[in-house]
Amino acid sequence: MPMPAPDLTRFLTPGGPYPFPLDGVEARVRLLPAVPLSLPSGRVVALEPFMAGGEDEEEMAFGEQVKPGVYPVELSEIDLIDGTGRVIDTRTATARLVIREEPVVRWELAVTAGQDPKELDDDSYFGYPVDGGTGCFLDATTYRALHTEEDFAERVLDAMYADAATTPGGGDRTPDPLTLAVGNDPTAVVAFSTGWGDGVYATWIGRTANDEVACFLTDFVDLDEDDADDDGAADADGGRDD
Repeated sequence: MPMPAPDLTRFLTPGGPYPFPLDGVEARVRLLPAVPLSLPSGRVVALEPFMAGGEDEEEMAFGEQVKPGVYPVELSEIDLIDGTGRVIDTRTATARLVIREEPVVRWELAVTAGQDPKELDDDSYFGYPVDGGTGCFLDATTYRALHTEEDFAERVLDAMYADAATTPGGGDRTPDPLTLAVGNDPTAVVAFSTGWGDGVYATWIGRTANDEVACFLTDFVDLDEDDADDDGAADADGGRDD
């Protein structure tokens, strides 16, 4: 069985400070305003946007399908606070695709076709690899449509660093999250920075008391002190590399 879900509830309500695995540092959680995402088929894909596009959308989409529609994507950020109360860094903690605004009573690992959680040991998980510091949510039909859009990765970079061409030193990154159009759909992709940068990140399905899907949530950082020496990375097959 895969590793159990971390304590994700702390990321869904602003507050803190919480313990953080750095000496003299605590973390405070903030929620950013949500942005819309189109799910024309209801089949959710999560990955690094630079890798989006192909004819294998059935393999890339999570097995759990939801009702087609437009749903909000909400990021939680953590401010890292030193002993003087000064914010020394801010990172994305989670990205949550909200299907129902109902309490989550159970979390389960989101898996794609061919991924069997029963094959994992209790400290392993499936996740998507990142080496460009960026993740996203999109629909499987959007993923397929991007197969013919050769400049999508460049568009992502241009949106992330919108003022790079006019600002000395290349400009700062645009605040998260980013909404990107594909074809005639203005809310086809929602992209965001991935917390501590590169790694392999798990997505979890939150279920309601009636066992319906409340959300898909990608976790980018663990605030538990027990994991201070473990960055949560996984190998190329999705199994955690300890």
